[in-house]
Amino acid sequence: MRTRMGGALAGVGLITGVTGTFLPWLRSGNVNRDSYEVLSLRDFAGLDTGPGQVVTLVWVGITPLAVLAVALWMVRFRRFAACLGLIFGTITGTVAALAVVQGGDEGQLIGINTTGPAVTLSGAVLAIVGAITVLTAKTRSAMSTPGGGP
Repeated sequence: MRTRMGGALAGVGLITGVTGTFLPWLRSGNVNRDSYEVLSLRDFAGLDTGPGQVVTLVWVGITPLAVLAVALWMVRFRRFAACLGLIFGTITGTVAALAVVQGGDEGQLIGINTTGPAVTLSGAVLAIVGAITVLTAKTRSAMSTPGGGP
């Protein structure tokens, strides 16, 4: 029962976290940009090689990671799915927490829009809590008791 509850919580967290990446992260005048649009701006900032590419690949890879975690849960690889949920939560939670802490000053022309980061951070927290619940839950053992009894 605890494994199912943790899996459901992690699943909600994964979906919420991915949804948050598509919400506004950056405000520029009257234009709001999601996290992927912000990454596309790296070409103009001179971050299109080396570490900039790694950051882009990791961030773009979090959605497939979340989908893989849910798929593994469905085929009953629960602990492996929980480990992927921990990775997802750690990556997205760290980036989103940094953006939320920086916050956005509404009076500025360019700033951080905290809607996307806040939703992503809450999803990351749910994914981590659910994954830890799954990993710490006791599972039924397939071993029989001594003496051959049930």
